[in-house]
This record gives sequence, C-alpha cells and structure tokens, in this order.
Amino acid sequence: MKKIAIIAIALALAAACISDDRENFMVPDSFGLTATDDLILASVHTGSYVFGVAKNGKGQVGATATVSIDSEGASAAVSEYNKANGTEYKVLPSSLFTLDNSVLTFGEKEVVQNVTISWDPLKVIDAISDGASYVIPVTLSSSDLTVNPNSSRLLLTFLRSTLGIAQKNIGRVINHKQVEPDADGVMPDLKEVVILDVSMDNFIKDVGMTFPVKIDNSLVQDPYVAAPEGLVTILSPTVTIPESGESASFKIQIDKSKLLGGGKLQPFPDYQIPITIDTGAMTATKKGGAFDLKGLSYSNLITYVNLSYLEAGLSVVREWGYFSSESGSWSSYIDGFTAGADRNVAVDDNYVYIAETNTSKHLWAISIKDPRSYRLLPVETVKDAGIFHLSCPRIMKNTDPEINGGKDLLLVCNMNEGDPTLYVYNNGIDANPTAIAMQTWAGRRLGDTFTAWGTFQEGMLFFKDFNSEQGTVTFRLYGRIGSLYLVGRIVSPPVMGAGAYYPFPDDINNGVATVRGGDNAWLTSASKNLFTLEGADANPTLTELGEDYADSAFRYFDLGNRRYVAYTRQLDSSSGRVIIREGGLEQPWADIIRYGDIVYQAAIQNDTDQDKISDDPSPSSSGNSGMDLDIRKVGDDVYMAVIKQNVGLSLFKLTYIY
Repeated sequence: MKKIAIIAIALALAAACISDDRENFMVPDSFGLTATDDLILASVHTGSYVFGVAKNGKGQVGATATVSIDSEGASAAVSEYNKANGTEYKVLPSSLFTLDNSVLTFGEKEVVQNVTISWDPLKVIDAISDGASYVIPVTLSSSDLTVNPNSSRLLLTFLRSTLGIAQKNIGRVINHKQVEPDADGVMPDLKEVVILDVSMDNFIKDVGMTFPVKIDNSLVQDPYVAAPEGLVTILSPTVTIPESGESASFKIQIDKSKLLGGGKLQPFPDYQIPITIDTGAMTATKKGGAFDLKGLSYSNLITYVNLSYLEAGLSVVREWGYFSSESGSWSSYIDGFTAGADRNVAVDDNYVYIAETNTSKHLWAISIKDPRSYRLLPVETVKDAGIFHLSCPRIMKNTDPEINGGKDLLLVCNMNEGDPTLYVYNNGIDANPTAIAMQTWAGRRLGDTFTAWGTFQEGMLFFKDFNSEQGTVTFRLYGRIGSLYLVGRIVSPPVMGAGAYYPFPDDINNGVATVRGGDNAWLTSASKNLFTLEGADANPTLTELGEDYADSAFRYFDLGNRRYVAYTRQLDSSSGRVIIREGGLEQPWADIIRYGDIVYQAAIQNDTDQDKISDDPSPSSSGNSGMDLDIRKVGDDVYMAVIKQNVGLSLFKLTYIY
C-alpha cells in the first residue's frame, strides 16, 4: 500500500511539470464574415439583410470588430471584384443604407454577432432603375485581431421581383357541338374550368403575399363587348403565393349555358372578360406576421378571356400553352425539365411527349387535359448514346394485339454518330421500352429527328443524315422486336444539317423534305418505290418551296369534309409560328401546300388568339432551330402539339363545324 502511494505521488509531481497543450491545435483568434460567397443576392423589397461576423479561434481574448459600408476599402473591394470576375458593378451611395451596429465588441468565448443592414426599398429601387448593376459593399476591419482576408468583405446586390399572370389571353371559339346534345342525346358539359397561373420572376425569401383577382369590364377592348353576368366567374378570387414561393394559381369557370336560348346556341357578339389582379388590396406576410412589401413591379396584370361564335368552318382553339417572356424560362413550369432540350414533340390520345435532347434520359409525358399533370416515363433500358441518349419521340400505328394490346406505340430514338437505337414502348408507357438496334454500317449522325409512315407491321422510318448531303436513310419495319437494317436512301434534302422527310399519308413516295435552320423546303417525288427500295438510292425530283417554308415540320390530316396541312415556320432565325392551310378532300397534298388557303396562323409561344390569322410578333424569340409539331385525331377532333426549342409548347384543338 505504501508503494502504491509513493507511485501516485511521483505521477502527480511529474504531471505538474507537463504544460497544458490542449489548445495548441487551434488557430489564434481572428475575425471574418460568415457569408460563404463574396456576392450576395438580396431582395430589394424586404428592406433589410442580416449577416454575421464571427470570431474564430481559441477564444482566449475579447476584441472589437468594425463593419463599414462607406470606407475607401469598400470601393476598392468592388473594383477588385470587378477585375477578378469581369463584372461592372457600381457602388450605391452609402447614404441609402444604415447599419444597426457597426462596432461589435466580442467577449473571450463569444463566436458570432449579427448585423442588420437596412434601406428604404423605394429609394433603392429608384437608384438602381437606370439599367446598371449596383452593389453595396460591406467590409470588416479590426485593430485588435487579424481579419481573414478571404472573408473580409461581401457585396450586396439587389433583385427586383415582378409579378404577373402568365396567360395574357384565353381564347374560346364556341360552336353548337360544344353545347348541344350529340346524336345519342348526350349533353356535353357546359361548364369549363380554366386554371390561370400567377408567378414572380424572383422569389422573395420568407415573404408571401395574398391578393384578390377580379373581373373589370372597364378594360374591355374594341371591338369586343362585355359579357353577360355569369358567363365567366372566378372560382377562387383570392390568390396566395406562399412565403418564399414563386407562383400560385386560380380557377375561372366558363358557363356556356348562358349562351343558349331554347336549348340552342344563339349567335352572339365577340365577348371579352378582363380578369385582373387588384394590386391595391394586396397584403404580405413575413415569417407569419404582417409585412409592408414595397416596390413590387408587375409584368401582366390582365388576362383577357375572349369568346367568339362559330357557325361553320374550322375551329382552332389553343387548349393550353407554356410560353416564356424570356427565352428559356417556359420549362420552369415543369419541375426538373431542362431548358433548351425541347427539340421534338409527339402526341397521342392522352399525352404530349417530349424527349430531352441531352444526356439526362428524360422522357416526359404531359397530360393533354391538364398540363400541370406530368411525369417521367421509365427509361432503365435506355443505354448511353454517342451524342444524346434520347432525342425524338413519335407515335406509330400498331395493328398487332400481341404488342401493347393492339394500341398505338410510343417510339423514341437516340442521337448517335453511327448506328442509332430505337426504343419501343411495346408494353405500354408504364413499362421500360425495348431496344431495337438500327444497323447502317456507316458513321452517319442520325436521330436529330425522324418520321414514321404506315404501321409498325408495314411501315417505314426516315432518318436524315446530319453529316453530309446524302439525304435521308430509310428503315423497313416488319412488326417485330429485333434489329432494323438500313434498306435505302433518299438523296434529299440535298444539304447538310438536321432535317426530315415528311411523306404524304397516302403516298410514301411523295412528300416534303426540310432542314432545320435552313432557308428552304422541297416538294419531293421519289424516283423509286421507297417501300420496296432495297440497298439502293432514290434520286427524287425536287421542287423548291421557298423561304416561306423555312425550317418547317409538316403534318397532314382530314377533318370534316376538308384536307389540312399544318406546318411550322421560323421567321428571321428567331420567331416561330404554326400555319394551317386548307384544301378539298380530293385536292393533292402538294397543291394544298403551295396554294391552299391559310386558315390559321399564330406564334407558337404567343397566347394571343384574338384573330384567326394573327401576324402579331412573338413575345420572345430564340435562335434555336428546333421546332416540331404533331397531330392526333381523337373522335371528330384533332389535337395538335407544337413546340419551339427554348421558347414554348402549345396544345391546340381543331374541330370542323358543319
């Protein structure tokens, strides 16, 4: 026991001789701002921004730090940032801003203190409204401790938020088929609900807003007249954008029974119902409490609901559309969609399909009834491609009940330098597709777009060769899942680039050839029968259509007792349109294309349908040459989906009224 006591005393004496080095692994105290970036984006409307000053290190000393917004060092910080980042920020007058505390005293163990910088939103908005880029520089200094040079400054730049209704016009052409019983005595639904979107371009952190929407007949424009009461009502007259939210929606109802008399549709003048945001009654909240939101700007405060009467003829109604007022922004309506990847489109009875032309393997199905309902299709069997994994969807007729229950098939291809792959949803769109190898024995770039003719059992696929002037290669379908072999080539169009051959529905050997980004299109008449062409070229007769058909996609259909050709056109390398020409049932397709009456024309991304033939300029433009359309006949109507890359997507409904 005595020996143990002696050892304990010896150890205690030894410990007393050892210094305490536990804090030697921590750096000495220093100051720094807690912001992780030099440039901070703040909403000008909130009137304040909170940032932190931190004392890092051992925590052995108290010290004082100074925050400044008007020192020489602040201006120097902006110059240094501009030089390093190639920007041209200017310094806002420091007199517009105040700090709640510029001298911060820290105790030994104190780590972080917050500083609030405040401003009058209206005064700052006035100062930044000349189009230049401005910042307010914040610098940190201390005479007591070192300031970390990597966190000694921040530049506060200001975002303005603009609120508006996404849809500018809702056009509806009312005809007797929509409101009177059909041949079986079934009454159509006379009440149509339309959903309108309200959105901001820059969300305001922690801030939400509520405002009423109302009908204001004082805004009716000539030659329209105000509608009778009850024809259009607002079902959700109060709109709330949640805190930190960017958008909300509200519903209106069109009650077509108000247009009937004695059970029959009565002729009526062109009605217009202006629906507007009541900005004077707007309220805002911040973290659950009332907030005085200042300086909010507005892009579109009015949606015009335009109703017109159609006794007979072709009715074209834009059912819905996603458009952008700025290039590239429309796809933000669909969460997860990649902007600029929307080159091609297909439509069937239920969905509009878009394959993102990139390496995402995203294949989207957007409901034709409600575009807010959309989903990604399964693509686990899609393999990586040389350029883009998926590029172009198409719908093809199918007559085999053993394949997809006899229903039409969704096909989608990739884009590749060499042999492309075709993916067939032969078990429906809820199951992964089956891959079909397409053998060409050549290094062509194929798959920018393609067209299908006939049925999956007795049909053809046409792929334009991007890399050369060798035209379009053809693939024969035999109704089976296996390899496909190149069977021939059409030397058309005679130029390089992405393009397509659009054969007429009743004559595979004649059609239209186009090139995306080009300035012409050609009527094509093949020299050989393309359906039996084996290992040979068809050198067609080409007839130039001219620049009025530049960069076009074509579709052909019958409706009522007339024939129609729908096609896209890119104007001035920027603005995209859809055009419909009309002809007789016996009139050749080529004659309708050249001489048929234009019965509809509108900008793809413009929701202004006040005129049947509108040459109004597009609200936004894009130099991307990707434009496409597809049509689908459903009962007595035709659905037409139209897309322009990076700009917009629209779905039209076409009805022929006798």
